[in-house]
Amino acid sequence: MTEQILNTEIEQYSEWRQSVSQAVQDLSTFLKAKNVTDLRTHHQFENVLGALADDNLSVAFVAEFSRGKSEMINTIFFGNYKKRILPSGSGRTTMCPTELMYDPNLPSSVRLLPIESRKDERALFELKKDRELWHEIKFDADDVDSVSDAMQGMTDNKLVSKAYAKELKFDLLEEKNAELGLPVNEYDEVEIPSWRHAIINLPHPLLEQGLVILDTPGLNAIGAEPELTINQLATAHTVVFILSLDTGVTATDLELWQQHLDGEKSGVDRNQRKLVALNKIDALWDGIRSDIEIQNEIDAQVRATAKTLNLDPRNIFPVSAQKGLVAKLTEDDELLAKSNIPALENAIASKLIPEKRKIVVEKVRGALETILESASSIMDNRLKDADEHIAELKQLSSKNTDVISHIMLKVQGEKSSLEKDMQRYQALRAVYSKETTKLVQMLSGDRLEKLIAITKHNMARCASSITLQKTISKFFERLNYYLDSSINQANEIAALSENITRDFEQDHGIANFKVRRLRLEKFKQEVNRLEVKHRHLKDTRTLFFREQMSITNRFYDSVCQAARKIFSQALRDATNWNNNLMVPMETYVREHHTQLRRRLESVKRIHKASDTVEQRLQELTVMQSQLVEQHTQFTTYQTQLTGLIKEAEEQNKPNEKEESPSADILYWDHKVNF
Repeated sequence: MTEQILNTEIEQYSEWRQSVSQAVQDLSTFLKAKNVTDLRTHHQFENVLGALADDNLSVAFVAEFSRGKSEMINTIFFGNYKKRILPSGSGRTTMCPTELMYDPNLPSSVRLLPIESRKDERALFELKKDRELWHEIKFDADDVDSVSDAMQGMTDNKLVSKAYAKELKFDLLEEKNAELGLPVNEYDEVEIPSWRHAIINLPHPLLEQGLVILDTPGLNAIGAEPELTINQLATAHTVVFILSLDTGVTATDLELWQQHLDGEKSGVDRNQRKLVALNKIDALWDGIRSDIEIQNEIDAQVRATAKTLNLDPRNIFPVSAQKGLVAKLTEDDELLAKSNIPALENAIASKLIPEKRKIVVEKVRGALETILESASSIMDNRLKDADEHIAELKQLSSKNTDVISHIMLKVQGEKSSLEKDMQRYQALRAVYSKETTKLVQMLSGDRLEKLIAITKHNMARCASSITLQKTISKFFERLNYYLDSSINQANEIAALSENITRDFEQDHGIANFKVRRLRLEKFKQEVNRLEVKHRHLKDTRTLFFREQMSITNRFYDSVCQAARKIFSQALRDATNWNNNLMVPMETYVREHHTQLRRRLESVKRIHKASDTVEQRLQELTVMQSQLVEQHTQFTTYQTQLTGLIKEAEEQNKPNEKEESPSADILYWDHKVNF
């Protein structure tokens, strides 16, 4: 049963995540108590802890119409309800993108976003925050009928005029493009969904642990909501693509796969864990074919599907969602095994958790790597300063006035030199701040919005498909130019920082601080993937007014929204990088200055005979022991955290090996027992 399989996997993942969170919290508390880090650093700790607390695992189900997608979700996740929860039947049942999740702060309900919100220019994530826009249907989570009845509203549709459908930016069927768009009846009316998006808040054991299930409509509806495709499908940790065994990969299935899922052709992350379910194998159970004939036919379809989709055959699962649901409702274990649903359930669990664990590892390592390096350097240098101070005082055991004066002059000189360099550094900060301001401006939302406005204006004036293609290409060229300029600017800032830290290293013998480079190249890759994904917008051969409006709307709804998200994240990364780039060195310089001041005061006290060398040596020896203990504690906290990271990487290794099968592997090893 999926709940048993996934519950075990999610519980283990949750325990690991909680251990990571506790290790980060312990490290943060320790460093703060020992005055090793500053407020900005602890803000980074808070961000990491917030991300670990607000964590979820997302699995998306994608299919064309009538492939049994909603039935698959009912079978895998809601078989214990003893009733169909999501609407499932022939034809189009899921009329809008649907998220199933659980938020304990919200009532059990189905929230529906009216289709009229398509007139609203705001992105979907912004509309989610506007609670007044949504229609809410509350239900009793303990009453299965109440839950099921509330879900029925998602299938609502209505007839509107052709003009109104166009106003809502729907594509309508035309003779020359019969594969896409909504049909217009003899009365010039169009049937459209009543709702644009649905969010189901359900207290379900898996959802309560952070699982989010995304149920998507077919190709036309995905095309009508490109933001869903770009933002939500692209961020799902596991995607289950559902086909029908009797038809295999149809033209529309292949288009959906290539446009929205295939890494090579759509530009999405090729490492995203993808599974394919060949549904409706029960159609072969006709009582005429033998078990061997059925198995051979399934094997042939798996091989053909794997070749067409360019996918590892071991990620393809022939199943019967309908028979699997019946088996769960009737507690028929033999029928459940025959439906092969358990094999798919195991695959979802084995793909979902490692992918999410990998993301968390990268997030924690990226946020804390510099902090750990800086803290380690500060701890080392505190010990070094204490050792040097003790060595100096041991020279004063005879209270030789000449030696005392020499040491005083030496420490005073070091302190004065450091103060002068600190003043010089403050002057350089003005130059540094000017350069970092330039970087922020290069990635600013205002700059991007101006480009979007100009591009939309130019697209509206295009008189031919050639000029439209050039306008769209120019948009992507400018995006890449902005990012290239930002990369160069970030490298200049890093070089300036390296020169500053090198001067302090040479003049004062401070720790060798590594200047972390800002990596914006990944955002260029995202822009390139975005261009590849929407190259069809430039493939128009003829340009009519309706097509021009449609392409402009699609461009704005999909490309521009995705560009905003890319640049918003790039700006966030650049701002965090700017704010923290010089923090390790500044923290250590302040620390070093404090230690020099203390050393000078200590020698002065001895010089004035207000203190004895032996007394001060005793104090410093105690301090040295405390610093050694602090360093040991820090190493323990650091080892605990890095150990959890390594543990996750080791757990993920077997799955990574499975992703690269040898050339002589059998085509398919998921045999169904008939």
